[in-house]
Amino acid sequence: MSQSCSSRAIVLRWRAYGETDKIATLLTEDYGKLTGIAKGARNSRRRFANSLEPLARVRVHFRRRPNASLAFLESCDLLASTAELADPVKFAYGSYLAEITEQLTVEEHPASDLYALLEEALATMQCGAVTGAFLRGFELQLLARSGFDPPMDRCNVCQRPFDASDVSHLHLTQGTFSCAACRTQGEPTVEIPRGLLPRLVPLRELPMAECQMRSLGDSAAEAANLTSRLLALHLIRPPRSLKLIAQLSTRVSSSGNAG
Repeated sequence: MSQSCSSRAIVLRWRAYGETDKIATLLTEDYGKLTGIAKGARNSRRRFANSLEPLARVRVHFRRRPNASLAFLESCDLLASTAELADPVKFAYGSYLAEITEQLTVEEHPASDLYALLEEALATMQCGAVTGAFLRGFELQLLARSGFDPPMDRCNVCQRPFDASDVSHLHLTQGTFSCAACRTQGEPTVEIPRGLLPRLVPLRELPMAECQMRSLGDSAAEAANLTSRLLALHLIRPPRSLKLIAQLSTRVSSSGNAG
């Protein structure tokens, strides 16, 4: 018989199954990414009450069934309210963080570092605005904790440290950085503006709350473009949540213009 397990977890997403069931994907602290079926969850007022919504932080109780692709979710206990993330903008960005985290995790593979990062990020979002430095910090730390961590403080070829006056290049197939002198001719590269990499390097180590308080100033758009390129090398597909973020950004801009 299968053994019952329990772990803290974050709900990444769910979908309806049949008339009353849910199939949910969670990132657990102890067991990595977990997808399971929650019988009767759409009508449950006790076993799954308000606890299988996206971004909810819960304690999940489940059993793995022999030769079954889905775990059996027995119940979930809500550990932290999602009310502070219900704002459309915060929910959209939270969904983005959850989506890229899911794509960089493997089913049932230990991922306690990624769980801790996502939990820290969601808790930080509840206490303040979502900033560009916060998002870039999360993306860079997610890549690092997933094992995709190209050195950003020095040339990948000659190992010379970059400084604020250097022009560097991102190799689009390798995801590595080189100085102008070591750039390999014939390989697809993108030039990185002077001073951008030294500005991003600290975000790979700072707590999310400190990232949130930093400003990227006039480098914000260039930083977003760079981390997007780095993520694209490892994501299965472009994050769907970016469309929602773009729609909300358009609405905010339109409202501002109307005023």
